[in-house]
Amino acid sequence: MLSCAIVLITGANKGIGFEIVKELTPTHHILLGSRDSEQGAASAAKLQAKNVQAITIDVTSDASISAAASSVATKFSRLDVLINNARIANDDKHEPGKDSLRTFETFASFLGRGENPRVVFMQVIWARLRSKSALNMEEGWKINACCPGYVATYLNNFQKAERVENVAINAVRLATLGKDGETRTYSNQEGPMPCNDDRRGPLGGQLVFSYT
Repeated sequence: MLSCAIVLITGANKGIGFEIVKELTPTHHILLGSRDSEQGAASAAKLQAKNVQAITIDVTSDASISAAASSVATKFSRLDVLINNARIANDDKHEPGKDSLRTFETFASFLGRGENPRVVFMQVIWARLRSKSALNMEEGWKINACCPGYVATYLNNFQKAERVENVAINAVRLATLGKDGETRTYSNQEGPMPCNDDRRGPLGGQLVFSYT
């Protein structure tokens, strides 16, 4: 059994996700998530690290998410950190955050087997958690959202914006929080941020989950 923390990062073959992988590789076992298996394998190979392996996961596909979960169950039985980085650009077919939430609920049971579960959403999430494992989260879980801002990646044709390295700093911090670290917050590399939801109004920076 691996003694170091096991981290799954979705959308990790390029951009912010790949930068997070590079930052965490020295101290964690990394599952580099990518919707394209060949691109994922190529990105993992660039790092030449035995503790980085590619895993195919398309967050818009229930079948792909389930297959990835089965792979984790077979090889590791647990997960310590989940970073929901994969995002869909300019796609009206997918509700913002829905794919990240579905991925989280699928892997919640694996996270519950770790000592210090950490979850990072690379966007603010207004969520209704329905899975039994997600509803029974105990104290010690750290679930936070990281604001990527306007970042220069392939999603915006690398237009001038915040560098991915700077955004990765906060995501890595949230993924490695200690027991006294914050939870259910929305922040960027400069600190906490207010977040608003048309249905609920200003929420003072709180990452809201509705348990139903």
